[in-house]
Amino acid sequence: MQTTITDADLRATFRAFVIGQAEPWHRAHLGRLYTRWDEWNAAFFQGRLAPPYILFSPHESARAYGDCSNISSFGGRAQIRIRPSLLTGTHRHMRQGESFAEGLARFVTDVLPHESVHQWHIEITGQIEESYHGHGPAFAATCTQIGAALGLPPVRSMKRRGSGAAMPSCAQWLICVRSADFYLGAYAYAQAEDAQAQAEDAQAQSQPAAVLAALLDQIITDVDAARLAEARAALVRIRRLVN
Repeated sequence: MQTTITDADLRATFRAFVIGQAEPWHRAHLGRLYTRWDEWNAAFFQGRLAPPYILFSPHESARAYGDCSNISSFGGRAQIRIRPSLLTGTHRHMRQGESFAEGLARFVTDVLPHESVHQWHIEITGQIEESYHGHGPAFAATCTQIGAALGLPPVRSMKRRGSGAAMPSCAQWLICVRSADFYLGAYAYAQAEDAQAQAEDAQAQSQPAAVLAALLDQIITDVDAARLAEARAALVRIRRLVN
């Protein structure tokens, strides 16, 4: 007689394995993320979410920190992926070293709530907001509501419109509303982007067409992923290179 395993049972079993039997590095860091997810589910989602599959796995886009999918890579439900290089410090936006370990852990732990809001809208409200790449008014409203409980400022949808245009975009929440020192120096986005721009300027002297093509590809990727601030930064680089 064949035993049927429900989706909820399989997700709970996966979570239990990660916490109790996974390899030590994964058990420590994924266990920390599951603890965080449990806290947020109870505090902000009325305990209505079932544990997702939380994985350390690189996204197809080199610029994406994580993602939430309705269908997992093996056909299950509710998969959250987080880029492991954010935790190891090898991602170009992060800093390596033991002195940055706590800041790196804080950063990765802040990527998870963003993806949990996606899970909420995928599994509970059904407000996926595809025309906003998932970062529309409903997503922004949930982020703002949670942020208010945490003493953090509001955010807008990914489209810069109306009276809220000056607010940070929910596409970068929760990271975009944290104080500059919250990640203890581990997050070095501005420095990394400046270094890349300088390298591109140098390369443009000998290979201008290649640099422009790479920047255009980056803009397409960023727009598709709702990272409009990064797309604008790439456009500024193009303008600087052609002037």
